[in-house]
Amino acid sequence: MKTLAHRNIPITIVGGGIHGVSIALRLLREMPTAAKQLAIVDRHPQPLTQWRDKTKHQGMTFLRSPAVHHISLDALGIVEYAERHNRTSELAPPYAQPSTQLFWDFCNAALAELTQHQVYYQFEVAKLRWDKGAGPFPFRLISTNKEGFRSRCVILAIGADDCTYVPPAFTKWQRQFRDRVIHASQFSVLAVEETPPAKIVIVGGGLTAGTLAKSLSERGHRVTLIARKRLKVEQFDFPPVWLGPKALTEFASETDFRQRYDIIQQNRGEGSITPDIMDALTNAPNIDLYPETCIRNIVSVDRKRQAQHLQVETTQGVIRGVSYVILATGYQFNLRRYSFLKELITQHQIPLVRGLPHLDADLQLHPIQNLFCSGTIAQLQIGPASGNIAGANLAYERLREKLLSYL
Repeated sequence: MKTLAHRNIPITIVGGGIHGVSIALRLLREMPTAAKQLAIVDRHPQPLTQWRDKTKHQGMTFLRSPAVHHISLDALGIVEYAERHNRTSELAPPYAQPSTQLFWDFCNAALAELTQHQVYYQFEVAKLRWDKGAGPFPFRLISTNKEGFRSRCVILAIGADDCTYVPPAFTKWQRQFRDRVIHASQFSVLAVEETPPAKIVIVGGGLTAGTLAKSLSERGHRVTLIARKRLKVEQFDFPPVWLGPKALTEFASETDFRQRYDIIQQNRGEGSITPDIMDALTNAPNIDLYPETCIRNIVSVDRKRQAQHLQVETTQGVIRGVSYVILATGYQFNLRRYSFLKELITQHQIPLVRGLPHLDADLQLHPIQNLFCSGTIAQLQIGPASGNIAGANLAYERLREKLLSYL
């Protein structure tokens, strides 16, 4: 197996998810010789592992993003793939949203390029260091296995998966009932095998909450979905105008990064549910919807130390016999939560706004030269679409000229 130890790599992408893979594929297609000068490093043995696991564990059957947003350069690539394989029924109206299986099969075909060029490495970064005076390869990446290599340019294509958000009111209940009060990122609908069917409370008003509720109800479980506010129904999780030049130009004209953060929050809101999922929630006989409801307390009704069932006390009444409380409360990105970056942030006094770094128009992280960002981390430049599949395309357009100059 090829190793990165003691090598000098012109371009290193940290993160083998949608963004890291998208950027790598575009580089390889524009500059085939990039294969010898590019490395994607990720803690998982295969690219897109995190994405695949997340959709499987939630029971997600269709993506929210339309077919034109995917990891390949050709906008109609997945549509043509579906046509070639007689799978157009897996493109859902009204925007041809692909099924998760179709999307994964299409990705597998594209990922064959990465396998062919051997640019993907299972390498968990423990430390990222930058020595401005270290010559043409100033970055040093050190793995959890104490292996290291140098790079001229580093792209942080890290998502928010390490930044799960648990509302303060729930932290004590999560500690008390560790195996029963669980964040959605640690839960799988496939793991609930109780007979008779389980009674499950889901907390949250976004698509993850809705998808989990639908999946669990289809498996015969009784579900109560609790949200602090009214459930909002939207086809997309941000207004599509944020993919166009007008909104992005206006966003770039705002020089106050705190104002940019507020604009992002206003446009992404606190989550929404797609019309098809909302229809399923409304019509399912074993789903109860509790909008504008808060949880007052969670207690055990068992005398055993490890509670088997919980009692959830809400502003709408008491729910008894609950097997799990699932917190579909999302993520709050904060660069400080990534241990491999702590030393870098402290040493170079990287300024952050609500956990997000200052980036220049080329997505370079101030004040470090040749350290770039894509995905959720790039919100203050890319805007509300930054963490989505479409955000990978927007990021690459910003990075393209700089990256090609390193090859």
